[in-house]
Amino acid sequence: MPRYFFDVKNGHRLFDASGFVCDDDTDAIIRATVLAIGVSLDKPEDDPERRIAIINDAGREIGTVPVYSKPSYENPAR
Repeated sequence: MPRYFFDVKNGHRLFDASGFVCDDDTDAIIRATVLAIGVSLDKPEDDPERRIAIINDAGREIGTVPVYSKPSYENPAR
C-alpha cells in the first residue's frame, strides 16, 4: 500500500515526516479531511490560506484540503 504525507500549508509549511499508509488517493483525501478538522479545532484562528497538502509516495502533491476556522458560538441575545 502506498504511503501519503500530509503537510500543513499556511504561508509556512509544516512537513509530515512519517506519513500514513492509505489504500489509494481517495483514502488519503479522507484522511486529510479528518486531519483538517483536527487542525481547525487545535488552531481555531481564521486563516483562509491554511490547507492540508496531500503528497503521494512519489513526492507529488495530489491535492489539498482547506482547514476552516472553528466556528464561534456567540449568543446574539446578549
